[in-house]
Amino acid sequence: MKKLAFLLVLASPLTWASTVFDSRPRILLDVPADPAALAALASPECPAPVDAVGKPGALVGLQLPAKTLLYIEATPELVPEEYSGFGDLYSNARAVAVEDGEQRDLAEEAELPEPSADKALAPGDWAGVRGRFQALMVRAEVPLRMGAHELEADRATVVLSNSDHPDEAVCLTVYSGPISRDALGAAAPKLRGMLYAMLWEPLRQLSFGLQWLLDRWQDLVGRAWLAILLLSLSVKMLMAPLIAIAERWQAQVNRTKSLLEPELATIRRDYKGEDAHNRTLAVYRKHGVSHFYSFKSLAGFLIQIPIFIAAFDMLGENIRLSGESFLWIEDLAGPDRLAALPFVLPFFGGHFNFLPVIMTLFTVLAARWQEEATLSPSLLRAQRLRLYAMAGVFFVLLYTFPAAMVLYWTANNLWHLVRVGWSRLRRPTAAQPLS
Repeated sequence: MKKLAFLLVLASPLTWASTVFDSRPRILLDVPADPAALAALASPECPAPVDAVGKPGALVGLQLPAKTLLYIEATPELVPEEYSGFGDLYSNARAVAVEDGEQRDLAEEAELPEPSADKALAPGDWAGVRGRFQALMVRAEVPLRMGAHELEADRATVVLSNSDHPDEAVCLTVYSGPISRDALGAAAPKLRGMLYAMLWEPLRQLSFGLQWLLDRWQDLVGRAWLAILLLSLSVKMLMAPLIAIAERWQAQVNRTKSLLEPELATIRRDYKGEDAHNRTLAVYRKHGVSHFYSFKSLAGFLIQIPIFIAAFDMLGENIRLSGESFLWIEDLAGPDRLAALPFVLPFFGGHFNFLPVIMTLFTVLAARWQEEATLSPSLLRAQRLRLYAMAGVFFVLLYTFPAAMVLYWTANNLWHLVRVGWSRLRRPTAAQPLS
């Protein structure tokens, strides 16, 4: 039988005296929430805004009786499934407040059996619990006191009280629904501060832009996986001028390294200490090269970092991708899980995820095709080692992440592979053959 979305318990002081620090009655709101179930709890003395009723994640009015604590408690249902490895980032329920349109975590550092309401919640601000895609948030038009704790990853609790006027009942406004731009905007625009809340504001705005672009593609093609591929292609095309500059700088660095390497190798072999340092600087001066020239090679990587962070945060928190399938992937919001393993690997979990393997192969193949024939054997070996190390880092990082995120990065590597392959066809001697 499906668990009731909300459970209200109004207990006497005696009932709770042995288990809580505060002996007042308390109300429990158990989540995840169902708007229909929440509407049944609405108090006629505390009406919700008329224009919000009936919309996704509609607001509901609820009365907090005098001398009563309100406990907002997240149950494991708020986090339907825990992922392994770095995917665990998406397996937590959190106690949060949204103040002046910005989200902040409320969990106390002390692992107390019960949270104490010792922090101020200003009128109009929100407090509650959230998972990856759903939230239960409460606000009042009068000052409240609040506290929170998180004893486990899927258990977060927020307590609210009207300590300043304990003999008076308080009208509360409750939001229960999805963490999406449309739903939050329809109910309470201030709650949009929950979207991409961990990002620096410029990156957060970039995430909104990428979400808008993904939504337009998804509306047009009707398939989430195809929309992700087209999002990746769109970003590649928009960034093409910057990427072209970065690749030109990388080619310059490679040519410079090849020019300097014979003399620098001799210095490393025959000299030590300050003498070697002075001779190295003399080589740089001889060829008119700054000893910081190699920093140019970081340009291509640095250009992509903001897009990488913004896109991954957007794809990881995008509720619209939940339940969308692609080939063997049942849910793009979770790992791809091609097959179950007969054992559980630490960090990697109990499933074989195939998409990260494809992503890594594309990364290695594209980079090998792009190798320059001008590089000396020693520089080529060093470049390959860096390539394999980076590919390995991304494989471990993304192995247990949601498939939508891995699909996006795989598509990035695919478009790059196509472009490099086309360049090889047009200029067969521009790259060194695989060996």
